[in-house]
Amino acid sequence: MWEKLKAAFKHSATILWARIVALAGILLASAQSLVADPNVNDAIHAVLKPDYIPYYVIAIGIVTELCRRRTAAKDS
Repeated sequence: MWEKLKAAFKHSATILWARIVALAGILLASAQSLVADPNVNDAIHAVLKPDYIPYYVIAIGIVTELCRRRTAAKDS
């Protein structure tokens, strides 16, 4: 089963990470109507802390780079 999962992403951590980020974007876009509800909006703000968004973006960039370096090391 693990080999099938790895084959689905062409043995690439970069592709896996890209699909995870894309799925997160799709889920956030589809949840916009929920976010319009003030109660849900306040709960999300309490958990994710909007002040930390730049740090979330930095973390995504670091994970992306690490995945790419891992894949590039296999290619060489």
